[in-house]
Amino acid sequence: MATSKDLFCSILREALWQRGENLPKTLSKETGESLLDLAEQQTVTGMIADVVLHNGVELPEDAYYDMVGIHIQMEDRNRLVNNGVRELVELLDGKNIDYVMVKGQTVASYYPNPVMRVPGDIDYYCDKENFQRSVQAVKDAWNVEFEMNNSDKHVHYNYKDIAYEGHFALVSLYNKKRNDYWQQLLDNDEGTTANVEECTVRTLSPTMHMLYIFLHLYHHLLALGIGLRQFCDMAVMLHYAKDDIDMDALRFHLKTFGMERAYRACGSILVDYLGLPEKELGYTLLDSDRRYGKRILDVVFYRGNMGHSNKRNGFKGWKHKVEAAAIKLSHFVKFAPLAPDYSCCWLWREVKKI
Repeated sequence: MATSKDLFCSILREALWQRGENLPKTLSKETGESLLDLAEQQTVTGMIADVVLHNGVELPEDAYYDMVGIHIQMEDRNRLVNNGVRELVELLDGKNIDYVMVKGQTVASYYPNPVMRVPGDIDYYCDKENFQRSVQAVKDAWNVEFEMNNSDKHVHYNYKDIAYEGHFALVSLYNKKRNDYWQQLLDNDEGTTANVEECTVRTLSPTMHMLYIFLHLYHHLLALGIGLRQFCDMAVMLHYAKDDIDMDALRFHLKTFGMERAYRACGSILVDYLGLPEKELGYTLLDSDRRYGKRILDVVFYRGNMGHSNKRNGFKGWKHKVEAAAIKLSHFVKFAPLAPDYSCCWLWREVKKI
């Protein structure tokens, strides 16, 4: 009999690829509740509910209506966020402000059912020339309060119940040479467009977007944890944009950043648990990649997305800082061999924050 995690991953595979996974015909109330609890931890509730409902899986009445409610909420939330994307694009385009939107709804556009991906913030990047103009344009048009939150990468604000992050830097590789290389790639990227509910949005080229999604994922894995939604984003990009991703260039960039082993380990989760064809990963997986991938997956299920499981403790003040530091140190010990230079520089930067 399949374990709940096995069933969970099979439902995610069906959501991602629609290949006809062998799903159970019925689910008990307890199993349905367990699936939704796990889906919330991993930020994939919409995908789980969508597959269960549209594949005719029978549920007790209470569990069925829970799934229906999540399905409706996910559609409504995505349409709200998509409208936020449209308003921002119209504002920036109207002021001739160059930008690229990343992750979020631009990646959702690759999903078989985009409105079932749990939406998050609206993230966009402007270079130095355009960033201050974008801030002023948003202030003038929307009258919002900006929060820096001691960030060296973005400003944060809320508008119409939607969270926005305006980035003046997309990643930090904690090393000047590598940061300069990333910025050179970003400045030279020709970009492309994504269709977000009939709104044309400027975004990174598929190769750069794939690189950014992975770097963002790995940063948060080392910090408080990451959810399966982030791995699903990697998987759909690699599969549905495979003809547009320059895999030779992606491998070269990963090697330059010292991140190949980290990418392969994370990639083993995409292949072994989420069903991505290995050839679309761009590497042949080694046994060591799969061993580290299993360790990463254990952390993913234990911590949840962005440390979801830790938030239940409700620690504040110094207790929260001690807990966060302990988690980061444990992740460094577990995963430092996958990207030693990056991990050591990251840890040193975290220590200096204390």
